[in-house]
Amino acid sequence: MTPSDFKVAKNAGQAPNTNLKLKWAHGFRSFDTRNNLKYAADGSVVFTTAGVGVVQNLAKNTQEFFNLHKEDIVAMAIHPDKDIIATG
Repeated sequence: MTPSDFKVAKNAGQAPNTNLKLKWAHGFRSFDTRNNLKYAADGSVVFTTAGVGVVQNLAKNTQEFFNLHKEDIVAMAIHPDKDIIATG
């Protein structure tokens, strides 16, 4: 919500017509959660950081992201077959 007394500066310019794209997640959330780092069936490491689920392929040194959460992820579970991960 914008404050009622907000005024746009005269030299503010226009908003960019692009969005940011996550390239790499550094670190993971662990200060108030447990069991938030697991191995997937293919050997990838799966973990959470803030509101992002990360799948890190150690062999290829790449990361894939699930970033549709509106809040921080504080729970993660993995299926016994290690091929399905749930976050919340």
